[in-house]
Amino acid sequence: MTSETLQFVYGDAPPDDDVRVFDSLTRELLGAEFTFRVVGSSHYVSAPAYDFHELSTCDPVDADGATTLRLDGPTVDDADPSEPAADGTGGSDGRRRLTYAADGLACATRVERRPLRAFPADGAFDVSYRFGEDAYTTIDLAPDGYETFHTYPEFDLALYTKTTFASVPGGALADATDGDARRRADRTGQPTD
Repeated sequence: MTSETLQFVYGDAPPDDDVRVFDSLTRELLGAEFTFRVVGSSHYVSAPAYDFHELSTCDPVDADGATTLRLDGPTVDDADPSEPAADGTGGSDGRRRLTYAADGLACATRVERRPLRAFPADGAFDVSYRFGEDAYTTIDLAPDGYETFHTYPEFDLALYTKTTFASVPGGALADATDGDARRRADRTGQPTD
């Protein structure tokens, strides 16, 4: 049985819990090695040189900076994907934007709740695992980040994320992202709050 939420946890150290890895790939981005993993609870991305660790998990977590997204609710159907997603919990169009900064690195993640039929099941992905019928976690790499799909047939959902990274010169982190997850008071909500 799947949880009704997905948590995004950003931090400067690996997760405390063991993660079961189903598929992984290490590639260089921004002059450092990033490792992308499909794990039993969702995905985990790390770049130790930047002290960057992102865990996306359906398992409950008790961590500072965790952002919880509900899996139920309206989906983005015909919305223009080039329109910016709302920061925080705003908007009623099934989209949300998360940001995080680590030493020398800024990342922004656009999250979209799409209908299950939007998932390209016959697509080729850099990292992927099929957990069951219509239940996939995939990661596709880009020169400046990655895209993921997390499918939940029980919610008729293909949760899509697009994460982009930017190298940040020393001392400029406060200006690199707006709404840094480590500094936000409101970390819980859903893309359609």
